[in-house]
Amino acid sequence: MSHLMRFIQSVCVAVVLILILTSVSVAADVQTGKVLVAVYAAGGSLESDYGLITEDISQMVAGAANTTPETLELLVAYGGSTRPGWQGMTIANRSGLAHDLVDGRLGNTSDAIARYPDASMGNASTVGAFLSTIRDRYNYERVFLILIGHGEAYTGMLFDQNHKEDPLTIAELVEGMEAGGFNVEVIGLDTCLMSTLEVASHLSGYSRYMIASEESEPAEGWQYDSFISDLVKNPDTPVGDLGHSLLKTYLANPAQGKTISVLDLDEAGVVTASLDRLSKLLIPMLDTPEGYRSLVDAFNKTQQFGLTAEGVLDPATMDLIGFAEEVSSIDPGFDSQSGDLIEATQKMVVLSGHDERVPGARGLAILSPVQINLGFYRYYHDDAFITPSWDRFLARYLEITDLVNPVHPLTEKSKTMS
Repeated sequence: MSHLMRFIQSVCVAVVLILILTSVSVAADVQTGKVLVAVYAAGGSLESDYGLITEDISQMVAGAANTTPETLELLVAYGGSTRPGWQGMTIANRSGLAHDLVDGRLGNTSDAIARYPDASMGNASTVGAFLSTIRDRYNYERVFLILIGHGEAYTGMLFDQNHKEDPLTIAELVEGMEAGGFNVEVIGLDTCLMSTLEVASHLSGYSRYMIASEESEPAEGWQYDSFISDLVKNPDTPVGDLGHSLLKTYLANPAQGKTISVLDLDEAGVVTASLDRLSKLLIPMLDTPEGYRSLVDAFNKTQQFGLTAEGVLDPATMDLIGFAEEVSSIDPGFDSQSGDLIEATQKMVVLSGHDERVPGARGLAILSPVQINLGFYRYYHDDAFITPSWDRFLARYLEITDLVNPVHPLTEKSKTMS
């Protein structure tokens, strides 16, 4: 063999060895295990005024105390509050969080995987950076993504105090999920008013299940110590069983007006199609005063969520099954389509619970037109949109409402939003 051939052969062997060693090094950097609970928390006033997000994370760390990262790992991205240490976004794992929380405060040590000091928690790129960290550094059989902070239904959530209350819109959340490049088993929304078809239909391509509340939540939100410890005891616990446990502890909070639901997002498309068919029947009703008034009555009789007493623009929602039942009572000709919508929604709602203050909560809500006007709807249209016929119906209904009631208390305020 010539010296040249020996040299080429040696180079080839060296290259192969480098590639092998490099691949081993990369693989060693990827953490593997059974369950990853990934938390994206925008503290806002919940943290700056009350320290409630720190309490949530403390519960998570306590619930995972007697396990290993191979069984269950916590990865928390927190920020969005004026509390010291909560500017930008900080990402920390369970061991780092535990060390940081020794003094009862979060955000005052250097135990972090990554820091993004200028990031807004209300930005799609920030969500994308967090999810990309999971994609690149973690390979777990089950991934639960939990978002914690303030929420206002289809108008947005997780408002960042350090960036002029910048909200994370539903479109931005979807953009962040897309940047992450993978699906999760569960999206948990520990925020107010997020168990809506608007939110569920946008997220249906990124998670199998969603856990959220139709109504505003108590300030304390979910009880996390038992939720995490249940997963530690049995990492294979089905989502439905976890939901039962979460429902039990959540409803034990003495605050009134609580709801919680587990939704099968694979069924969102069927519900949306059923709503579209029913909406086509409702549109002609707006051609007569009698038809319009019957719809006003149906809306007002349906269980409402998030209403305020001040008569101001408000992203209120209403129970979807309750609305379908009220519509069915208007005209027997609606029974078939209303029944289809009810059946589809019941199938989508895997589990739901509520207290006595909201007896009409059946698990899934939808935009309510009782406390908004056309300008408000147009402003939030992209995130509130579900299906073409429902969109046409709402726009026409609100147009008539503004004409029928020209001194509508919301009309002047909405002009700035049109």
